[in-house]
Amino acid sequence: MTHQPMSDPPSPYPRPASSELIALATVTRPDWDPFAVREALAHAHVVGMSWGQVLAAAGRLMADPDAEPADLLPAVPEPWRHRRPSPGPETAQRGAAAVRAALNPNRDTH
Repeated sequence: MTHQPMSDPPSPYPRPASSELIALATVTRPDWDPFAVREALAHAHVVGMSWGQVLAAAGRLMADPDAEPADLLPAVPEPWRHRRPSPGPETAQRGAAAVRAALNPNRDTH
Protein backbone atom coordinates (compact mmCIF):
# COMPACT_ATOMS: atom_id res chain seq x y z
CA MET A 1 0.00 0.00 0.00
CA THR A 2 1.38 3.38 -0.99
CA HIS A 3 1.00 6.21 1.46
CA GLN A 4 0.01 9.50 -0.11
CA PRO A 5 1.02 12.55 1.90
CA MET A 6 -1.90 14.73 2.84
CA SER A 7 -1.86 17.98 0.98
CA ASP A 8 -3.16 21.22 2.36
CA PRO A 9 -6.52 22.30 1.02
CA PRO A 10 -6.30 25.04 -1.58
CA SER A 11 -6.26 28.56 -0.25
CA PRO A 12 -9.46 30.54 -0.54
CA TYR A 13 -9.55 33.07 -3.31
CA PRO A 14 -8.59 35.81 -3.62
CA ARG A 15 -5.23 35.06 -2.07
CA PRO A 16 -3.61 37.84 -0.03
CA ALA A 17 -0.80 39.58 -1.88
CA SER A 18 0.14 42.56 0.25
CA SER A 19 3.56 43.20 -1.31
CA GLU A 20 2.09 43.18 -4.80
CA LEU A 21 -0.77 45.48 -3.80
CA ILE A 22 1.67 47.93 -2.17
CA ALA A 23 3.79 47.90 -5.34
CA LEU A 24 0.73 48.46 -7.54
CA ALA A 25 -0.57 51.24 -5.31
CA THR A 26 2.71 53.12 -5.25
CA VAL A 27 3.20 52.78 -9.02
CA THR A 28 -0.39 53.81 -9.70
CA ARG A 29 -0.28 56.57 -7.11
CA PRO A 30 3.31 57.90 -6.87
CA ASP A 31 2.04 60.55 -4.44
CA TRP A 32 1.38 57.80 -1.87
CA ASP A 33 4.09 56.81 0.60
CA PRO A 34 4.68 53.01 0.51
CA PHE A 35 4.93 53.00 4.32
CA ALA A 36 1.48 54.64 4.56
CA VAL A 37 0.02 51.99 2.23
CA ARG A 38 1.62 49.18 4.27
CA GLU A 39 0.30 50.73 7.49
CA ALA A 40 -3.24 51.03 6.05
CA LEU A 41 -3.17 47.37 4.99
CA ALA A 42 -2.01 46.32 8.46
CA HIS A 43 -4.78 48.32 10.12
CA ALA A 44 -7.34 46.88 7.71
CA HIS A 45 -6.26 43.39 8.81
CA VAL A 46 -6.51 44.38 12.50
CA VAL A 47 -10.06 45.70 12.13
CA GLY A 48 -11.11 42.48 10.38
CA MET A 49 -11.45 43.47 6.74
CA SER A 50 -11.30 40.48 4.40
CA TRP A 51 -8.73 40.45 1.61
CA GLY A 52 -11.55 40.81 -0.92
CA GLN A 53 -12.78 43.94 0.87
CA VAL A 54 -9.24 45.33 0.93
CA LEU A 55 -8.78 44.70 -2.81
CA ALA A 56 -12.07 46.32 -3.73
CA ALA A 57 -11.49 49.34 -1.50
CA ALA A 58 -7.87 49.76 -2.63
CA GLY A 59 -8.92 49.73 -6.28
CA ARG A 60 -11.51 52.44 -5.66
CA LEU A 61 -8.99 54.52 -3.71
CA MET A 62 -6.29 54.25 -6.37
CA ALA A 63 -8.78 55.58 -8.92
CA ASP A 64 -9.82 58.49 -6.69
CA PRO A 65 -7.42 61.42 -7.14
CA ASP A 66 -8.34 62.84 -3.72
CA ALA A 67 -7.95 59.58 -1.77
CA GLU A 68 -5.17 58.73 0.67
CA PRO A 69 -4.06 55.32 1.96
CA ALA A 70 -5.69 55.95 5.35
CA ASP A 71 -9.07 56.16 3.58
CA LEU A 72 -8.90 52.38 3.23
CA LEU A 73 -10.11 51.93 6.79
CA PRO A 74 -13.77 52.13 7.64
CA ALA A 75 -14.70 55.15 9.73
CA VAL A 76 -14.27 54.44 13.41
CA PRO A 77 -17.33 55.49 15.38
CA GLU A 78 -16.72 58.18 17.94
CA PRO A 79 -16.81 56.64 21.43
CA TRP A 80 -18.85 59.47 22.90
CA ARG A 81 -21.75 58.62 20.59
CA HIS A 82 -22.13 55.22 22.21
CA ARG A 83 -22.29 56.56 25.75
CA ARG A 84 -25.14 58.99 25.20
CA PRO A 85 -28.46 57.63 26.41
CA SER A 86 -31.20 57.67 23.82
CA PRO A 87 -33.89 60.28 24.43
CA GLY A 88 -37.10 59.19 26.07
CA PRO A 89 -40.55 59.32 24.46
CA GLU A 90 -41.28 62.69 26.06
CA THR A 91 -38.62 64.23 23.82
CA ALA A 92 -40.52 63.11 20.72
CA GLN A 93 -43.80 64.38 22.19
CA ARG A 94 -42.27 67.79 22.89
CA GLY A 95 -40.83 67.88 19.38
CA ALA A 96 -44.19 66.99 17.82
CA ALA A 97 -45.91 69.71 19.88
CA ALA A 98 -43.31 72.25 18.73
CA VAL A 99 -43.87 71.27 15.09
CA ARG A 100 -47.66 71.53 15.47
CA ALA A 101 -47.29 74.97 17.04
CA ALA A 102 -44.96 76.12 14.26
CA LEU A 103 -47.30 74.86 11.53
CA ASN A 104 -50.40 76.35 13.13
CA PRO A 105 -49.29 79.72 14.62
CA ASN A 106 -52.84 81.16 14.91
CA ARG A 107 -54.25 78.16 16.73
CA ASP A 108 -54.32 77.97 20.52
CA THR A 109 -52.28 74.90 21.54
CA HIS A 110 -53.24 74.91 25.27
